[in-house]
Amino acid sequence: MLKKSLVWAAPVIISIAALLLLFAENYSDVTEPPTEGWSRGIELGLTPTVTKPQLKSLKEGQLDVSYLTEKGVKKDTFNQDFELVSEETISIPVDKFTEFSWSGQNLIYSDYQSIFIGESGEKLSDISGFFPLKDQTLYSKDQELFKLDTDTLDPVSIMDLKNKNTEITVTETEQAAYIMTRTIDTNGNHLKFYEIDGKEVIELGKADFRVQGTEEINDLQFSVKDESYSLLVSTLQKQSAGGELTNFYYFAHSSFGEDPQLQKINFPDPHSRLELKEVSDIEMTMEENSVTLLFKGFGATKTTYADSPEFNIYKATLSLQGNTEVIRLSNTPSPSAKPVWFEGAEAAIWVDQGSDNKNKLMLSSANPSIIEQGDRMNQDVFIQSLGKTVGMFSTGMFSIVIAGLWFIWPLFFIVIITFSNSRAMDHNRSWIFYTGTVIYLAAAILFRDSMFTTRLMARAPEYLSFQGSSIIYLFGFALLTYLLLSYGVKERDWSVFIRLTYFIGVHVILVTVFFGPYLL
Repeated sequence: MLKKSLVWAAPVIISIAALLLLFAENYSDVTEPPTEGWSRGIELGLTPTVTKPQLKSLKEGQLDVSYLTEKGVKKDTFNQDFELVSEETISIPVDKFTEFSWSGQNLIYSDYQSIFIGESGEKLSDISGFFPLKDQTLYSKDQELFKLDTDTLDPVSIMDLKNKNTEITVTETEQAAYIMTRTIDTNGNHLKFYEIDGKEVIELGKADFRVQGTEEINDLQFSVKDESYSLLVSTLQKQSAGGELTNFYYFAHSSFGEDPQLQKINFPDPHSRLELKEVSDIEMTMEENSVTLLFKGFGATKTTYADSPEFNIYKATLSLQGNTEVIRLSNTPSPSAKPVWFEGAEAAIWVDQGSDNKNKLMLSSANPSIIEQGDRMNQDVFIQSLGKTVGMFSTGMFSIVIAGLWFIWPLFFIVIITFSNSRAMDHNRSWIFYTGTVIYLAAAILFRDSMFTTRLMARAPEYLSFQGSSIIYLFGFALLTYLLLSYGVKERDWSVFIRLTYFIGVHVILVTVFFGPYLL
């Protein structure tokens, strides 16, 4: 009984083995670290919005991470290994417009139109702009910029905005917080830089620049160190009547009092030969001889179905001459956004966007203990790997349709023999089987490029995509199928038509389960 069932059991066992091998490869892709020596993403919590978390360093290397939940603002305290030490939640109303900051020990939140005290819900002021920093809060109202006193929460006017269309960008370093204002007229973009000094601002310098007439500024970031500043300008250009948009990026480093000399830069994808697209959510820091950027970008990942690109978190180092070095800090199948850098732990924290407002607050780090935590098996990784495997296998069934170009010819041959030499069919002449087999294999070799496409060979693992692998596997599967068939003929009295059908069917199945998942 076992011998008789082997002719059917063997193809099934081989197919299951191929699926397990595909699952193992997908598990390896899903669990691939973003960069060598960097941890996989670790979930810290859930948030209903895509809002940048607030980080604050404490004594003894501890870290406060504040983020929005459905109930309000949650503040988690972690030790150096990101083990939870304590947690607390301050209830506030939360929707997609909610932002928050800490003004000293006081929680301040905004609903886009006004700001409130977190604990009491008391309204402090109507606003036109909200600028949260680590330990202080700025807001604009009626062409005036205010800072909240960290003790009394009284508003302190620190700047008059003479032009109602003035755009404000705020950044901070370990030393101070800085403001950049931008106004636009027919002569170009006009920038002013300020340093916040207590309850007033000190003007550091002015700068003017223009971009090409076919481009418009999409984002403008800056950083300050000593007597110099750096700019990163993101622009959009409409390339065609169809409305296709292209991003360009420009960098400049200048001393205060000098206009920026913008030079175009690119962000190469460290995991493909392409460039990162749609770079945004930029956090910019000036070092001694370089500028560090933390941002989200649209780039290569193997964690998604069909290995399609996705938004992940990257860190770029720009030399003051404009040379760019990029590494990836996250590698997840969900769109990643709003990254924040924590220097003390060599870590990045960001938001992975999910469905039904169930976004994940994620962490990755170069800390060995965090790398060890990230390497642990979890349910999400298993489900991602299984889902990718099922999806690839399902679309791989399309290869059976393509294989129709192979088996249609031996079927024509059988039809011709049936009507022209029915006696040979009735007597199960072996030459019919061998001729049909040769016709099938000849068609498979002749039309193999329709199955083994350039895309398939690029996506398939090395053991399937080496030089000449398509021919080797076609003949290898044919030999294996023939051996199984030869064994089956001894145990069964099969007609020549059944033998040929078995040979073609099993051969197509083997090609489908091994190569089909990489076809689309």
